[in-house]
Amino acid sequence: MDLWFLLGLTSQRSLKSCRLEFEDRPLERASLFPLFDDEGRTRMVMITSEEDARIVVMDWAPGVFVRDRAMRNRVRLRFADLSDASMWDEERFEDLWHFDPWWVLREDRYHGRGAVPILQSTNIPGYDPKISGIVFARDLERASYVVTKPNSDQTPRARRFTTSTLAAISRHRSTARVRSPGTALVGWRLRPSWRSI
Repeated sequence: MDLWFLLGLTSQRSLKSCRLEFEDRPLERASLFPLFDDEGRTRMVMITSEEDARIVVMDWAPGVFVRDRAMRNRVRLRFADLSDASMWDEERFEDLWHFDPWWVLREDRYHGRGAVPILQSTNIPGYDPKISGIVFARDLERASYVVTKPNSDQTPRARRFTTSTLAAISRHRSTARVRSPGTALVGWRLRPSWRSI
């Protein structure tokens, strides 16, 4: 499938180290990552700011992100009102995904930030390196297409994002959480007999 039809959409690549215009100020060299569920619906948005090494998260809502005809990225919120990612309950990120083949959160400026490990565990390239791109609806409402790396003799392929797109890596991530020693997430736990009463 040719990739020309993706032109009217928003690629993750176009949201890396870009200018974001908030209601109270512009933010230069910021990266915006939609956090979406297994069905591709965007639930939250993570923004990393290179200038002050801040990681903020906000709930996605219709109209919160707009890319105008001049290709400016506008966020219809005040940057000063956004909460640091470490203030959010980690359980809210557990069933979400983002796509960051550059591993922005591994940069030195973000070391020591409390939310980094759980947010890194939502990064698709950590589970499936064959996925080379995600393309979202223009308003970031949902992941629309997945671009996969070609074999050496092929061009990149794009296919619609469906409920089965991330099924295998979702299972892999769930298994890794259960097996991983020292994590707070476990597959099951013994219930004391007095709690059954």
